[in-house]
Amino acid sequence: MKPFLILFLSTILFTSFQKVKYVKTKVNKAVSLLLPEGFTLMSQADLLSRYDSDKAPVAVYTDFTRSVDLGVNVAHSRWNAEDIEIMKSFYKSTIMGLYDEVQFIKEDIEEINGKDYAVFEFVSSVRDNDGTTISQRPINKFVRIQYTIVKSKTVLFNFSCPANQKDKWAPIAKEILESVKISKTL
Repeated sequence: MKPFLILFLSTILFTSFQKVKYVKTKVNKAVSLLLPEGFTLMSQADLLSRYDSDKAPVAVYTDFTRSVDLGVNVAHSRWNAEDIEIMKSFYKSTIMGLYDEVQFIKEDIEEINGKDYAVFEFVSSVRDNDGTTISQRPINKFVRIQYTIVKSKTVLFNFSCPANQKDKWAPIAKEILESVKISKTL
């Protein structure tokens, strides 16, 4: 029993201190970022079953468990680059309306690779009040989302994972989203 316990604890310690390997990923002709090795582009079938939207995102990547996602989207808007503070307030209100509960961890304006972003980190909770799922427990997610304005377009990056994995994924989400590069051709 002791050798098994030592091997088990050694494995946990080794895997928890492993450095994440990133792969430079070109989302489209104008957007690139770093993704952890093993993230793949979500299939069309997966997109349709998991996301309810009239307009498909530019791309959604997922890990092998399909529980950790990174979405990229571009929307035409009337925002100007100097409207980032107003946009931040608008999207904070929108975020609060999407979930039953939101616990904000961070809400800032940050400069990333020469562009200002409205950055939010939060834990969200959605309850199944309609009884449409087997489990009646709330779905809790950790989310890091950031918005920027480029040529009157809102560019959005949305990272999410189960809330109980926040400690593992929050620093990785930060690295991914701070690696974003948007060219002038957007």
